[in-house]
Amino acid sequence: MKNLLYIFFLALISCNNSTSQSDNDGMTTLYFIRHAEKRADQGSDPELTAAGENRASEWVNYFFLKDVDAVLSSDTQRTRNTAAPLARAKKLETVIYDVAAVDGKSLLEEYRGKTVVLFGHSNTINTYANDLQNDEKYGELEDNDFDHFFIVRVDKNGNSSATKEAMEFELD
Repeated sequence: MKNLLYIFFLALISCNNSTSQSDNDGMTTLYFIRHAEKRADQGSDPELTAAGENRASEWVNYFFLKDVDAVLSSDTQRTRNTAAPLARAKKLETVIYDVAAVDGKSLLEEYRGKTVVLFGHSNTINTYANDLQNDEKYGELEDNDFDHFFIVRVDKNGNSSATKEAMEFELD
């Protein structure tokens, strides 16, 4: 019985080691997420609504079992507040990026081989996904669309695969 238990633990350790050594194999994964719902009565740099705060917290659940190497946010209150719960949960600093100076290729160059979650805007996150695909497949998100986001995976050879996904959170 002791030998069987020993073999079981040895096999378990072996499986864990083999996965952790090759879990990304040079793969870069970029999540491009729009900020959560914002207040309409606060001018050009509004806070999040209660639903937006709930959505920001729900991203923590979405990424709970995913490794995240970096959390990025544009420098607006709504994006910083959307990124903050995930950054705290993953024990990472939120990196503020300049929307005008960043594109998909520069993100890939800086974060190659990592998993990055970038919080941005309805008219920018699609362009980052398009940049990495060298196409114009994805248009801007609608003003009321907070559910859709983009995932772009780029392998070590530069081959990219982008998807537009939706996550409908229970925001009550």
